[in-house]
Amino acid sequence: MKAIKYIIILLLIFTIGGAVYFSLKDGKYDITQTRVIDAPASVIYKQIEDFKQWENWNPWLKEEEITSTMGTQTQGVDGNYSFTDDNGNGKVTITGVEPNKSLTMNMFYDNGITSSNSDVVIGLEQVENGTQVTWNMKGEQGLVDKAIATIFGIKMEEEIKPKYKNGLENLDDVVTKSMTVNSSYVDGIIETGGGYFLYMSSSSKKENFQELKTQMLQNIMSYMQRNKIDMYGMPRIIYEKINTFNDNMIFSAAIPVQNREITATDSNILCSYQEPGKAVKVTLKGAYSNIDEARKKGEEFIDQNGLLRSEEAPYEIYKTDPMLTPNPADYLTEIYLPIQ
Repeated sequence: MKAIKYIIILLLIFTIGGAVYFSLKDGKYDITQTRVIDAPASVIYKQIEDFKQWENWNPWLKEEEITSTMGTQTQGVDGNYSFTDDNGNGKVTITGVEPNKSLTMNMFYDNGITSSNSDVVIGLEQVENGTQVTWNMKGEQGLVDKAIATIFGIKMEEEIKPKYKNGLENLDDVVTKSMTVNSSYVDGIIETGGGYFLYMSSSSKKENFQELKTQMLQNIMSYMQRNKIDMYGMPRIIYEKINTFNDNMIFSAAIPVQNREITATDSNILCSYQEPGKAVKVTLKGAYSNIDEARKKGEEFIDQNGLLRSEEAPYEIYKTDPMLTPNPADYLTEIYLPIQ
């Protein structure tokens, strides 16, 4: 009986000592991983604001050992999903939303022995090369969690941080692909209306074209604002000459106006008139880098249908403003190839 008594006392001593030891250990954790993604914050936010999109990039949701169930509401405050893995089950719930800036969540986990709550935040911050995405989780382990982690040598940062790194890499891939989606089609032959437009002309190598045309259009818009002239249509580029051998082009940036405008004799902004006519129209949805491919479809349509090209210069009209349309996949451009 004495032996049993001593064993019980020793167990009590070890239990109390262990409880004191583990209670004194720091159980706080604050785990952060960052990545700069070359994309606007609003485009990235679309991939993180709704848990249904997380299935495309979250490494935990891609694992076969983990079963996830989306809640009835998957975005906005109280949006949630639950999951089950080999060790227990949990639930992630959105607790705070700042569109295009951050998503704050609570993650509850129950392993059958103990349960825990963690605060999770994904933040977006504009930086020089794009948007810095910061994925952070913080909380504090309970007594049992600390004991299990110590006994089995489990280090949360070593478990979580590689997953966060992999998740942000996946997010980068998904966002980048979403910005390259494009489609184009030939609308056919249409009648084009005439009208006045203000324009600037220049020449450029292909690699400098996008930057130069943007600056030229901005200059025309500034001129119109100073002189209180209203736009009478969307901005356009007119291609006077394209040299495919050296990738050089002569072009005009133009904005339609309602009436003929008389500009100063020394001004590099002039006014001209476009005669009505016919053209093969091609519509492109996607980044401007796809314009050559879309234009080629129109050229093939002309050749296949035995149409005669007009001496009028081809042009393209930008139906969306890049300043208001963050994702290039949503740009809408109309390409016109004049015919006789």
